[in-house]
Amino acid sequence: MDMWTNTNLVAFLAVTAHWIEAIIKETPNGPQKILNMQADLVGFHHMPGNHTGKHLAHAFLFITDCLDITEKVSSLLFVLIFLILACQDWVDYYGQCIKQ
Repeated sequence: MDMWTNTNLVAFLAVTAHWIEAIIKETPNGPQKILNMQADLVGFHHMPGNHTGKHLAHAFLFITDCLDITEKVSSLLFVLIFLILACQDWVDYYGQCIKQ
């Protein structure tokens, strides 16, 4: 996930997916698995308004829901998204964790 702004100061959120693809290749010694790292842009979303953690999390979930991959995303990412949604933004959450 990456945020950027174009030359007209319009903000966008880009989401890329990374995965390892296993290809079976026939060799003189028999079939061999070859692992290839793959990456692709899976979402590109205009981000008007504030760029709080909550807003970014909603945009990310919107993209994963549109791709029907929300449940396939790692559980660690869901924990992070839950923390973002539970707090106004990351700074507030981080500050609360230090104080406790």
